[in-house]
Amino acid sequence: MIAPELQSISKGRAAAAKLFATIDRVPPIDSSDPGGLRLEETRGTLTFEDVQFSYPSRPNVPVIKGLSTVFEAGKTCALVGASGSGKSTVIQLLERFYDPLSGRITLDGTDIKQLNLKWLRQQIGLVSQEPTLFATTVRGNVEHGLIGSRWEHAPDEERFALVKRACVAANADGFICKLPHGYDTMVGERGMLMSGGQKQRIAIARAIVSDPRILLLDEATSALDGHSERVVQDALDRASVGRTTIVIAHRLATVRDADRIIVMGEGRIVEEGTHNSLLEKNGAYALLVQNQKLQQEAAEHAAAEVEIDTPSDSDDDVIESPTEKHHSLARHVTGQSVASQALEKRRAEREAAAPYDKAGFWKVFIRLLKMNLPFWRWYVAGSIGSVCAGMIYPSMAILFGKAIADFELPPNRISPALNRKAQVLVEIVLTPDCGTLSFRFSLPWPCFSTTGASPAPGGNLPATSASACSQRCSDTTSSGLTRMRTRLEQ
Repeated sequence: MIAPELQSISKGRAAAAKLFATIDRVPPIDSSDPGGLRLEETRGTLTFEDVQFSYPSRPNVPVIKGLSTVFEAGKTCALVGASGSGKSTVIQLLERFYDPLSGRITLDGTDIKQLNLKWLRQQIGLVSQEPTLFATTVRGNVEHGLIGSRWEHAPDEERFALVKRACVAANADGFICKLPHGYDTMVGERGMLMSGGQKQRIAIARAIVSDPRILLLDEATSALDGHSERVVQDALDRASVGRTTIVIAHRLATVRDADRIIVMGEGRIVEEGTHNSLLEKNGAYALLVQNQKLQQEAAEHAAAEVEIDTPSDSDDDVIESPTEKHHSLARHVTGQSVASQALEKRRAEREAAAPYDKAGFWKVFIRLLKMNLPFWRWYVAGSIGSVCAGMIYPSMAILFGKAIADFELPPNRISPALNRKAQVLVEIVLTPDCGTLSFRFSLPWPCFSTTGASPAPGGNLPATSASACSQRCSDTTSSGLTRMRTRLEQ
């Protein structure tokens, strides 16, 4: 009875060893380390000096290859390029999610490795492609941006004034005031009660509520429709005023007004400049703009095409009504593929075939009993043993209850009564009379593993072994139950 508990203890110790090793591990980038510099004044100039980097999971694949550039304070810089060119890696290095393998990154001339990590991240506001909102109010979500700042424990009125100002700057105050409870409206789990544009504007307000000097925008408008993108882009333009802003975008129309555009490819800077100067160079950026225009024209052309209906079985022509002609969202009848036609034909053939006569439960059960009729003695004995095995724990519960009740007896009668209970307990646990051990070890394996098999030649198992086993099982079970009942009644 102790073995299962010991096994659980061993598994718990093994799991606890891994857990404590993880807790005691000191990561190379420790966000809880109170050490490090805190600059008195932050302008927001970021510098990459010959930075080399590859992810720990793929150390042989360089992602950043000798990146050297300067992000000037108060300016907006856009990073564009194909997927896998290292744009998002630049954001992760600035946030110190990773450290470069060589080279260094500085903030106002100070290596960011020497800065206090919490303080550094408080100077940075990040807006990602898919914002994460918490299941609380609009105000509560925006106030999460004050955690760790000097306004975290400010009075309630002051914090609400900061939230209000950030929402106005993020172009979110208008729709928030129209909500049923204003700033106290619940946004739902992961912001499910808000639209995509509303969630993005709340995330922008959360990013700028603590007035960070650096703003990172990682595909902030790529998941929005045209109207929401214009509204959010206007909010981003207003939020980036006076801050060092780094924008990652695939839609080049959103970065054409940036102070500087950097085109990246394979971890290096391919070219940089303003929108107009890069177009005049007719290089990689001009090629990206041209490809994006072609894709946009192709999408518009595909949306404008009228789908051709498949001909109907009848010879009558289908006359299209003016309503269906002018509404592109109308449902059109389309043809079936070859695979769909084959599946439809197969389904029709199955339905046309004679229905299969499905047998009921009792019919199948009786059929199985007939097939295993030669082994009926073993099944009877096994059933009796199962009943006896199931009686063990209820019997022990009754026994322990009566043992506790015996403590109410006079002192001279307690010991004999408990001795009788102990003797019955030993018989329940150790003797095979209750059916557990006797039917587990005395029954041969074929009695429960030959269900549905053909009987041995002659139709039955050897009569001596079957009858002897069955008689012994019945005798031991009945005698054990009789003695148990007698002792419990005493």
